[in-house]
Amino acid sequence: MSLIVSFPGAEQTTIARVGGKASALMRMVEEGLPVPPGAALTTEFFAPWFDEIKASSAWAALAGATPDLWATHCNELKELCPDLPMTATQRQALDDLRTKLAALDDDALFAVRSSSPEEDLASASFAGGYETRLGVRPADLEDAVRRCFASSLDERVFVYKKQQGFDHLAPRIAVIVQRQIDSAVAGVAFSVNPLTNDYDEGVIEANWGQGESVVAGLTTPDQFVVDKVTRKPIEKHLGAKHASIWLGDDGGTIEKKDHRSAEFTLSDAQICELNDVMCRIEELFEEPVDIEWAFARDQLYVLQARPMTTYVPLAPEMLTEPGERRRLYADAALSKGMTTNAPISPMELEWEKEFVSMFLVKHFRIDTTPEDGLVFFAGGRLYMNISNILWLASPARLSKGCEPNDALMGEIMGAIDVQRYRAPSRPPWMRFRTLLPVPKVLWMLRGSLWNTLWTILAPERAFRTYKKKVDAYEEQLTGDLDYSLPLAEFRRTCAAPMKQLFGVTFPAFGAAFFAQSSIDRVVGRKSAEMQALAQKLKMGFEGDVVIEMGIALYRMAELLNPSDFEDLDRLAERIERREMPAEFLSAWDEFLATYGWRGPLEMDQASPRYADDPRLALRQMSFMATDDAGFDPEAAHRRHVEERRQAYEELMVRLGFVRRARLRRIHRIIDLFAGTRDTPKHQLVLFNYALRKRALIEGERLMREGRLDAADDVFELTIRDLEAADLEPALDLRGIREERTRFTRRLKALVTEFPQVIDSRGRILRPPAREERPGEMSGLGVSPGVARGPVKVLRDPHEKPVNKGDVLVAYTTDPGWTPLFVNAAAIVLEVGGMLQHGAVVAREYGKPCVVSIDRVMSKAQDGQMVEVDGTAGVIRLLQ
Repeated sequence: MSLIVSFPGAEQTTIARVGGKASALMRMVEEGLPVPPGAALTTEFFAPWFDEIKASSAWAALAGATPDLWATHCNELKELCPDLPMTATQRQALDDLRTKLAALDDDALFAVRSSSPEEDLASASFAGGYETRLGVRPADLEDAVRRCFASSLDERVFVYKKQQGFDHLAPRIAVIVQRQIDSAVAGVAFSVNPLTNDYDEGVIEANWGQGESVVAGLTTPDQFVVDKVTRKPIEKHLGAKHASIWLGDDGGTIEKKDHRSAEFTLSDAQICELNDVMCRIEELFEEPVDIEWAFARDQLYVLQARPMTTYVPLAPEMLTEPGERRRLYADAALSKGMTTNAPISPMELEWEKEFVSMFLVKHFRIDTTPEDGLVFFAGGRLYMNISNILWLASPARLSKGCEPNDALMGEIMGAIDVQRYRAPSRPPWMRFRTLLPVPKVLWMLRGSLWNTLWTILAPERAFRTYKKKVDAYEEQLTGDLDYSLPLAEFRRTCAAPMKQLFGVTFPAFGAAFFAQSSIDRVVGRKSAEMQALAQKLKMGFEGDVVIEMGIALYRMAELLNPSDFEDLDRLAERIERREMPAEFLSAWDEFLATYGWRGPLEMDQASPRYADDPRLALRQMSFMATDDAGFDPEAAHRRHVEERRQAYEELMVRLGFVRRARLRRIHRIIDLFAGTRDTPKHQLVLFNYALRKRALIEGERLMREGRLDAADDVFELTIRDLEAADLEPALDLRGIREERTRFTRRLKALVTEFPQVIDSRGRILRPPAREERPGEMSGLGVSPGVARGPVKVLRDPHEKPVNKGDVLVAYTTDPGWTPLFVNAAAIVLEVGGMLQHGAVVAREYGKPCVVSIDRVMSKAQDGQMVEVDGTAGVIRLLQ
């Protein structure tokens, strides 16, 4: 097998042989795109060198080292590369390559680039991780190839491989050698606007000379935003271009300062030509791409192309055609009860769609499709169609409705361009006939409405009834359920008592919300001192299951030594074998009986719970296990309870007779019911857990029958799929699962934060820019106080520990994050409002909390020292 694959005229080959970069170039050559000629030294060429490397003592040291020592060992390995012996076969292949390329031009210089099999893929770019050598003379070709090979042993490559799930101890590389283009202007282009995610806008960055100055970020290039539909530039930004890179007369490169820096690098005709080529490549790859390009003697060349790895894709059914009027969507899964920043499993989506349809479709015949719906499920998420909702509510009203749970979304809503985004006509369901079922629905809800009124008028009696029904529901769903029932019937059986329970839990929540929202009106705005007392009435609520769950985890962590958490697998085994102290086992058993169905990402049936995997709880407890007594969440919570009651007593002395009577009633409601805020979700998660256990029984059966690879795979199917599988034993469940999860796998690979608001051509709407002082980030303060500490950015609660004194920065949080709040000095969230989970827990724990900071996940960096002012809603950078 040849160690060289030339292009054009390349033989059929694979990414495993020539790497992602070379494979892309060969595809483009086949399509007639303007790619400079060249060849790839295949992975087989470099196999002897990797054999030598792996036989070295430095490799043995690297294989046994922790990541913090990789840099030292990687540098030792790279030092071996210049002297690695070259076999006769390698030598002949390199000579043949030099001869082939010299035949193109006797004076040709070469560009030598890496092309790893893991590089330039849709899920991993490795941008900047590997070596590129420009202006290489034929005599220097071997040295350039060795340098590219050595870059495969760089620490950055090893770290990135580990992050992306590749085997970092299985290095592979191919190398591309191409005729060097002596470009007059060069740069990069993106077929989706990386700033706005707009699919119909391309972005071109350009500088004089070689594109390396743009790729390496050596200067500020010109930037052009082009409308891909009209093929015209819509924005032009003149870059500083203080430095540019050019080919040297004798090979290599030279740098020029301020070369034509006051001029734009590209004409409109060149921008149009580049846009057309970019769109052709995007169509060829069938996904957004970024490319490296160059103009030489007015000829356009494509030097590289790879799939974009940092954009947000939309499900096909959510898209409108390019140039058509766009629809606007809001992601309801971020803050409307689910608080999840991950794709939702097919089985969970099926249940949620059935639940929503039961109300909207059955009673009001409101569509649940992206085009005509009010809400809909697509792409592993729950969305609201804002274009249709704008016929019902103004941006100002939408903004006000969003503020309690997601202040940032509220700002975005308030700035919506109605002329651009409101649907051209009223949705079909927005007719008088839609109102006809209202009396019937109100009659159906009469029990809940009456319970709400009863809770306000007779809170003590209502609370006794509430507690009795909640306890009965938990006893029923944690008792002897009939898991032999068919899945659909089992779900209906479990759903019936849940629907009845909502008739008391939601009225309790509603009455508490009414009471809390009445505080300011009752107290009035007489003085700052009175307002401060009123604020204390809005925290310190007893009976909140999320707060109590965090306290229970903390108390269990106190019963163990920090050393117990060094091996969580071993600790879980000791608990399973009942080898732990009796006091701990008693607390553990009580915890599982009360909270066993909870856990991180718990709103999805596919997510394991504490009862499924004890390591979930043990890992969270490990974050709390320190020798420093420090912060006690229970003591902090009790302090807020006492402060609330003291504030109530003081207000009762200061207020007049009528206001005292009103305050007495609303405070009693708060005392009894404000802590029930999370109870409906607690019970819904219990219902979900029952469905999870029943689904796993089905998954285990299908795995035994050889139709699924793992029991958990069942969550990537729907109940309808499973019913069809029972009727048709030959049904390919693996194929169905593959199809149902194809898009969500893309989401997991590409999306780290789901945008709050996005339109049907991918454009992400941002809030209006805030006025901020240098060194500050402004948001919404939702829990008062000031704290300083190093930043710890987390995208999921399992990612890394939050050490004592860290400032926890996250996109959004659900109750599974609560234990991380114990060590945190303060909490900063991108998504959130006064009533969002993170804000409520932060207030109860007495931690400063600021939410609603646009793109804080990219602005904040691990280790950065900051001051969080939860009263003013400001983050101050201290270094």
